[in-house]
Amino acid sequence: MTVSDQRDSAMLQITVAGEPGGVTVVCVHGEVDYDTAGDLRAALFGAIERRPPGVVVDLSRLRFLDSTGLGVIVSGWQRARRSGMHYALRSVPGVIAEQFELTGLATLLTFEEDTSAA
Repeated sequence: MTVSDQRDSAMLQITVAGEPGGVTVVCVHGEVDYDTAGDLRAALFGAIERRPPGVVVDLSRLRFLDSTGLGVIVSGWQRARRSGMHYALRSVPGVIAEQFELTGLATLLTFEEDTSAA
């Protein structure tokens, strides 16, 4: 796995890396809110613009996500869908998963668990 891009701020760290099969994984660590959502948008849109077969957003280390962050994740899904590529959220923490359920977004998005540790 090679890291192709990394963004870091006090509250948010984003790493973009490739997986076997060409899928791009965007790992989000920390908090996504109004102040940091632009960094997530740039990383997601940049990954999608590279046109991999798929983009997976790993949220296993996400501690907080506000409505701005939800909007960025949905915008990424819309762009990926228009490009015909797979887009999924991986290892979503319970409290964050509840936000997707409460907003009805869970019915639109694809969720997967990280099976690499198995």
